[in-house]
Amino acid sequence: MPKFNPKQAQMYVQTLQNVLTNTEDTATRVTPFFTKLDDAKAAGKIAEIPAAEFAEIKAEFEDAVASYQANAAKLNAASAPVRLLGVHKSLASAYAKYADATQLMADAVVVSDQSVADDKYAQSEEEQGIYLEKIHAAVAKIMNANM
Repeated sequence: MPKFNPKQAQMYVQTLQNVLTNTEDTATRVTPFFTKLDDAKAAGKIAEIPAAEFAEIKAEFEDAVASYQANAAKLNAASAPVRLLGVHKSLASAYAKYADATQLMADAVVVSDQSVADDKYAQSEEEQGIYLEKIHAAVAKIMNANM
């Protein structure tokens, strides 16, 4: 069995913390735009959002996707301690799928005709919830592991 490497574990946890902090910062930044769009969608007032604001919402969603994709790449490249390989693979997979689900939401926002593809948007929300739960479960397992 490979020897436990505390330095590797420390670097892995640091990478994980950086990804989680960036994810939280990104979510905090995009939340007001998501809320504005979601409220307008619920009220049937998408067309009443000024065009520049609608384009800004789309841009913020795309920035969030880029951030999540970069985080997914960092997780994929991270060198997890051997005893965490299985849960790390689950985490990296769930995070990549979370980034894909966020891309689906960005794709649902169509600036050219200022509309939202409701089916894509709803699917994205559902998938983001599923993968976020999987991410949280994997992170909890990692943080509770005896490294």
